[in-house]
Amino acid sequence: MDEFELIRTYFAASRAAQEGRAVTHEQALGIGDDAAVLAPLPQGQQLVVTTDSLVESRHYSSSVDPRALGHKALAVSLSDLAAMGATPWAFTLNLHLRSIRRPWLEEFSKGMTELALVHSLSLVGGDTVSVQSEEAIVVTAMGLVPQGQALSRQGLRLHDDLWVSGSLGDGAWALQHQPTAKKLLWPEPRLELGRALREQGLAHAAIDISDGLASELAHLLACSARHANLPGFVAHIELKALSQCLGPELHRAVQKKVLSLEQACLLAARSGDEYELLFSSPAGSQQRVLALAEQLGVKLTRLGRLTSASTPPSVPAASPPSPASLRPPASLMLSPSSIQWYGLDGRLLSISEGALAGFNHFQQEGPNDP
Repeated sequence: MDEFELIRTYFAASRAAQEGRAVTHEQALGIGDDAAVLAPLPQGQQLVVTTDSLVESRHYSSSVDPRALGHKALAVSLSDLAAMGATPWAFTLNLHLRSIRRPWLEEFSKGMTELALVHSLSLVGGDTVSVQSEEAIVVTAMGLVPQGQALSRQGLRLHDDLWVSGSLGDGAWALQHQPTAKKLLWPEPRLELGRALREQGLAHAAIDISDGLASELAHLLACSARHANLPGFVAHIELKALSQCLGPELHRAVQKKVLSLEQACLLAARSGDEYELLFSSPAGSQQRVLALAEQLGVKLTRLGRLTSASTPPSVPAASPPSPASLRPPASLMLSPSSIQWYGLDGRLLSISEGALAGFNHFQQEGPNDP
C-alpha cells in the first residue's frame, strides 16, 4: 500500500470526508485535489483556525488504543474551538508514520471519523509522510464564529468571577496510575458550553485546560493585562472551591487517604489533559451561570475572582493569623498578573508559580507527564 492508497482507503472514503457543512456545496472540493475548496463562509461569520500536534513518546505511548488516539487527536483541537465559542466546520490531518499498519489505520480513522460526524465536521485534506523515529499526528481544525464575537484570552475584566467546567485532576492521576483511563484517552470537548457562553454573553474570556489550570490561568491574566493596558490582574482562587470539582479518581484517593484533600486540590491545579473550559464571567452573574449549567447538564464551579494587582489580598477577618510558613512572600503579593491561592481554611498560601507549573512542551519527560 502506498501513500495514495492509504488516503483513499482510510480517509478519502470516510463519511467525514464526504459530509459536513464545509464540503456539501456544489462548488466545494474535498480530498483528492491539490488543495481543498470549501463552501463559502456563511454571511457574517469569521473563520477560527487551530493546530495541535501529538508526538509519540511525548504526548502518547505507542501502545495506546489507536481508536482512542484518533478520537483524542481531533478532540484536543475541538477543545480550542470550544474555548473560542466556535462551531466546528472542517479539519485537516497530517500523519507521520514509520510504516503503514492496516489494522492500526482502520481503528485510528474510525475513532477520528466518529467524533467528526458527531459535530458535522468535514475532513478536507492533509498529508502523510514516512519517518524513522517518533510518529506524529497533526490536526488543523477550523470553526465558525459570528463576526467580532469570538471568545479570547484577553477579555478579563476587574471583579470578574472565575469558573471552570466539569472536574479536574483525573488527567494527572491517570498519567501516574491509570494510563488507559477514559478521562485521558477519550476527552469530550465542551463545544456546546463554549457556544452558549458566547451567545448568552456570560464569558468575558475563556481558555481550554490542556496544560493545567494554574498554567492556563496565568495565560489569561498575562494576555488580558497586556490588552487592557493595566498594571496587572490578581486571581484569588480558593482550594475549598476547587475541592468541589475534583475528579472521581482524586475523590477516591482522598477517601482512601492516599492523598490529603489539599494535596488533591494542588494536583488538580496543575493537571493537564483535562480539556475543560476556564472562563471569567461578569460579577453578579452567578445565578445565570448556574442556570446554564443546569440547562446543559454540565457542572460549573466558581473558583474565585479577579482584582487589580494594586489591590491587597483579602484574608477573611475570622481567620487566625497565618504562620510564617504560610505567609505569602512580598514578590507574590505585589507582582503583576499573579495568582493568590487560599487554603482550605481560607488562609493565604505561599505557593510559587513553579510549584503548580503545568505541562512543559519542551521539557524532556515521558508521554503526557504534567
